[in-house]
Amino acid sequence: MDPVGITRRLRLGEDSRTALKSVAQGGMEPEVIAREIVAFANARGGQIFLGVEDDGTPTGAGTAQEADALVRQVVHACQAVVHPALCCSVIKVEIKGKLVLVINVPAWNPYRPYRADHRFYIRDASTTREATRDELVRMLQSQNVRLEEATVDGATPEDLDAEATDAFLRAAYGPGAVAQRERYLGALHCIDAGGMPTVAGVLLFGREPERWITDARISTVRFPGIRLSSEMAEQKEITGHLLRQLDGVIAFLDRTVPAPDRVEGWGRIERGIPDTVLREAVLNAIMHRDYRAASQIRIFVFQDRVEVINPDGPLNHLSLDSIRLGGISQRRNPVIAAVMARARRRQSFGMGVPEMIEQMRARGLPEPELEVQGGHFRLVLRLAFAAQGRTDERRAGSLS
Repeated sequence: MDPVGITRRLRLGEDSRTALKSVAQGGMEPEVIAREIVAFANARGGQIFLGVEDDGTPTGAGTAQEADALVRQVVHACQAVVHPALCCSVIKVEIKGKLVLVINVPAWNPYRPYRADHRFYIRDASTTREATRDELVRMLQSQNVRLEEATVDGATPEDLDAEATDAFLRAAYGPGAVAQRERYLGALHCIDAGGMPTVAGVLLFGREPERWITDARISTVRFPGIRLSSEMAEQKEITGHLLRQLDGVIAFLDRTVPAPDRVEGWGRIERGIPDTVLREAVLNAIMHRDYRAASQIRIFVFQDRVEVINPDGPLNHLSLDSIRLGGISQRRNPVIAAVMARARRRQSFGMGVPEMIEQMRARGLPEPELEVQGGHFRLVLRLAFAAQGRTDERRAGSLS
């Protein structure tokens, strides 16, 4: 936020993304700051300018020491008065010789709705008011899908990989789509109306998604035996945009998953886990993981099985039996799922697990095992029916 841009913003006055607050009378109470922060956090985010009058005139936040004290008040408000606690950046700018503080309230927050002094506030045009019951309900209902479409604070169009984007557009829509890149990315909710990258855009086409979403990665490990241990035969962190991660994981599994076969007559009969099942498992993990969670996807390859461990459990308490039966599709990340489908990386939705079950049966292998454990979803694909020690083995491969 450069001084020229801020001056223009102040001249235009307050709106749904801008609040102007004077501190000329000796500062602001944390409770007052908290109400404004909560209102923006429960809406679409925005900036609160401290040290500016209602007419846009900068009067300043006082001396450097007084401004520092006000910053501490903002931090205190975010951590102790806002519930649940919220992290907002605060920067100092000089406007017409006056020191002004700018509080940046993020546009997407994983724990909405927020409250202050036991009330839920929302930003309505240039007004801060209490949220209605219907607004609170909509906030709660939107939590699972809003993350994808939220803009990434600090990211710019240059943070998207043009080569990866154009390759996708050519494959999905034809060569002519490249000339209309911005139009297509906007329609796919990968950029917002102003051309800034969304979470979906950064994940699907970002140069370094992990720069913005730290755990948007996949940890792959091959163990030499059948149990988790500190001894690893191979370990690899797979990063980059999601389509690149998908290709990287498939290459790792092709190289490390045992593929037993046997000769029968003149032919060779495959007995290993079908490639299509492995690909379906990886796709499900990428498309359905909770990208808010402070944990990455983990894929463990043992001599007798493959485990895929995904942050968070089924969406909206969808039961494991419903997943096994198929036909009930609840997508946590519909934008990512749609782009994956357009990229021809997935042909069906809602029937993936039943197809995996049938393909495993056709190979004479156990059905995929599904379980929710420690806040994670775990899928186990076995290379053979386990012997008597199966219960102990599963316990050894648990997250704990």
